[in-house]
Amino acid sequence: MMKLTIIGNGYTAQFLAKDALRYGYEVSIITRNISNPETNIHYLNFFDYNNVAKKLTNENVVSTVPFNEEGFDPVLNKYKKSISLNENNIIYYSATSVYGSGIVDESSKPSPKYKRGITRLSCEKEWVKANSQTSIFRISGIYGPNRHPMIKYLNGDNEIIVKDDYVSNRIHIEDLSLLTIHFLNKNCKERILNISDQKKISNYDAIKFVSNKLNLVKPKLVKYDPTKVSKMLKSFYEVNRTVKSNIINHKISYKFKYPDYKFALLSLTKSLLDSD
Repeated sequence: MMKLTIIGNGYTAQFLAKDALRYGYEVSIITRNISNPETNIHYLNFFDYNNVAKKLTNENVVSTVPFNEEGFDPVLNKYKKSISLNENNIIYYSATSVYGSGIVDESSKPSPKYKRGITRLSCEKEWVKANSQTSIFRISGIYGPNRHPMIKYLNGDNEIIVKDDYVSNRIHIEDLSLLTIHFLNKNCKERILNISDQKKISNYDAIKFVSNKLNLVKPKLVKYDPTKVSKMLKSFYEVNRTVKSNIINHKISYKFKYPDYKFALLSLTKSLLDSD
């Protein structure tokens, strides 16, 4: 039985753990807070050094943990030696914020503009420095059940910020999870992988499509004003990039479950309405 250790127990890790179980993996989760544990998953406290170090040395590893407030990777700060000794598959979940503007793929040179991307790129380098066999997954904006813009929309906020010529890059949580399992099952060795669906549409157009289909109140267009948004939102809107993946398209035979954001958003909205 293949073994998978997931570092972190957030939104992404929980989907990945369930999919890994379905595909026959023995799954462990390393977390600082073991709450609401799922059956059939082994949980280890992040500070249980001996047992965690053993896992990180001997099993397939996926780290979903972001950098901390000081800008350092907490996993490498504590378990760099264990990671360096691992001869199995290691995947570090990074972000497309390491890229600059324009059309980018895995061959594009990172050129982050904001601190968030600069720090991500630094963490990537530290993971590769710790273990040169690490695969870096540069992930677009993750959405899925309980995490999508129609939740706020249905609660009465139908204002959608629009910036001319700006199109978001996204990935459904299920595609991220299943693609990770696919990558491990195939024992892929690619070192950089962009995780982003390939059918681009603006957030406004996707929400307008959903509202038309479901006869909801129409979205209210709000022109982007950099003086009226948070630093976080500004870091998204000020860098307009289109993320492509030559690896997924040409080297990994993975078929997206949710290739089209507007239809995925429609399905998520229907599920939300049906649950009320």
